[in-house]
Amino acid sequence: MNFALNLSEYFLMIEDHVHCTPKFISVIYWALSAWRERPWVILEFSSLSFSGKVLHTSDLSRLTALLLLFPKDTPTHVLLSEFRLLLAQHVSIRLRSVFHPMGHYAVPEATCFPVEKEMVFGEPDNPTANVFTDMKTISDAIPQYAYVLNQECYFTLEPLRGNYLTVILERPQKVIRIEVLTGSHQQGLYRLEQGQVELGYDLLAHSEDCARYALLGPLVEGNLDQKVFYEEDTMEQLSCIRLLVLASQDSWLLIQQIKVWTQPEEEES
Repeated sequence: MNFALNLSEYFLMIEDHVHCTPKFISVIYWALSAWRERPWVILEFSSLSFSGKVLHTSDLSRLTALLLLFPKDTPTHVLLSEFRLLLAQHVSIRLRSVFHPMGHYAVPEATCFPVEKEMVFGEPDNPTANVFTDMKTISDAIPQYAYVLNQECYFTLEPLRGNYLTVILERPQKVIRIEVLTGSHQQGLYRLEQGQVELGYDLLAHSEDCARYALLGPLVEGNLDQKVFYEEDTMEQLSCIRLLVLASQDSWLLIQQIKVWTQPEEEES
């Protein structure tokens, strides 16, 4: 890691016996571009505990100093999590997975880098919610079309910086994954060029808004697909999901779908 300090802006960690998906460099490149102006310590592109971690090279000297404080048999993935917390990134940022264990990947019982079991999500289960926006509604398109799980879409013309589309859940939920798709399937037309998704808590009484929001992540090439992680021991649940426009654009905007996966109630206990 110390040898890499002056070689690049970012540092990607990969171990042996890992399969890379096609165009994984492009996936990482566009994600880093979207996150460039936002604070983060580690971006994760895999469910593996070691591979797929991206850091700023400017942080490597501090990370190596931390690693050398502990015995060499200390699980490295645990120290990586502690390093992230020490630099004030309180939850994981898990993006599209582009690294997977190979078929013959053998994991010793005492390995420092165990493979996390890949979560199987199944189909989205969008809980009951109302959708509100301050964007210009076109024709008979209604904001709810962006959230209902069917072929309907929501169109708007020339969104402005600060415009929003907010999903207000009927009751607070433990959301575990959110996917937002904008633009057409053909050549990526009408996508939101600069936007981000925020998680809202504490629904305001008699209001179409939440008291506070936390960033989930920016859109990458008009889309977002991220797992939602919670601080350890938190009981907080989401009440709002907000898509925020970060820059005005002189074109149509098509919001295809907002997909939500929630944690089954039996698992919450």
